[in-house]
Amino acid sequence: MAKLNESKPVWVTGAGGFIGLHLSRFLAQQGQLVLGFGRSEAPGFAIATGRAFFSGGVTAETMGAALAAYGRPAAVYHLAGGATVGQSIAEPLKDFEQSVVSTACVLDFLRHHAPDASVVLTSSAAVYGGGYFGPIGVDAALDPYSPYGYHKRMVEELGRSYCAAYGQPVSVARLFSVYGEGLRKQLLWDLCGRLAAGETDIVLGGTGAEMRDWHHVSDVVRLIHRVLPADAAHFAVYNGGAGAAASVRTIAGMVLEAWGGRYRLSFSGESRRGDPVNLISDPSGVPEGLRLQVPLSNGIAGYVDWYRAEILRDTVGDLRRVAP
Repeated sequence: MAKLNESKPVWVTGAGGFIGLHLSRFLAQQGQLVLGFGRSEAPGFAIATGRAFFSGGVTAETMGAALAAYGRPAAVYHLAGGATVGQSIAEPLKDFEQSVVSTACVLDFLRHHAPDASVVLTSSAAVYGGGYFGPIGVDAALDPYSPYGYHKRMVEELGRSYCAAYGQPVSVARLFSVYGEGLRKQLLWDLCGRLAAGETDIVLGGTGAEMRDWHHVSDVVRLIHRVLPADAAHFAVYNGGAGAAASVRTIAGMVLEAWGGRYRLSFSGESRRGDPVNLISDPSGVPEGLRLQVPLSNGIAGYVDWYRAEILRDTVGDLRRVAP
């Protein structure tokens, strides 16, 4: 990991998103001057860091404004990009622009203005595709079969090319199933929403036997911070999973248990297009000394508690708005 100069700013793109907000808070707690970038305003970023946020996307204009106001960055954590496999299938051009074009924009801006800045690019286990049934090593063949996975592979190759051609130090973190407080999409969010709505007969897609590698966002943030490359021409790829494999049925059961009550859980047998059956990381791809600090059962229970607190807060806010 690179040792950062605390007098220089650190940039986080996608800083208003789920992982970006957690990472920005973590970096600020480490004493870093964190500047955030995102497509729209992110009030949570200012609350978490007390620092400047540049809305309008990751563009030459927003990065130029940050450069003019705060000087060259010591490091850039590029988290901006497409959000889900489903969205990439529905809108592949939009996903390409959000993932590939934004990465090219960041790297080329740095080539001209901060060629020694260390860069971490976040990728996805979707680059591996669906042909694996056990732990996947970081050197495994890449065979994506969704636009999301293809675009993440392009992001990685852009990082490799800018490191080779221009000496930009770049690391890639291939993230698996990241969850935790603040996640407002995918299985946990959708399932808690159905439980909050009073459903007792829960039918989920797929078979329930699909295996995923679940990694709490606090552990993922530590990993992203750790893999920041040293201040030299360097390219490396890391698996951002923990080898903590669990089936979708197991995870759903943990949510139901944490929620409390009696429910019937079943599966339709119909999988979503582009979703691999198994995505499990070989933890040897994780830097030495980085292991899970949040056990899966504790993390799921904490997510349910967070969701309930959010629902209560939103309900109280709605009542206050309609009160005479």
